[in-house]
Amino acid sequence: MLKEAGVEPELPGLPPGVEAVTRHAPDGRRWHVLINHRTATLHLPEPAHDLLTGAVAHEVPPGGCAVLRIT
Repeated sequence: MLKEAGVEPELPGLPPGVEAVTRHAPDGRRWHVLINHRTATLHLPEPAHDLLTGAVAHEVPPGGCAVLRIT
């Protein structure tokens, strides 16, 4: 039903067990919120600034989460 309704994943290509949502600010800024429910590390397709750690993230560990700023 989702496909027929045109509903697409927030971030296509993520493996099952990874929860993702995109948040939008009125000024156009956006953030991806990722929660890795898997037992394996999620390797990001490209590095991004993680607002939770203040560092550049390359992966999200098992059971971990990240809030990634989109430029």
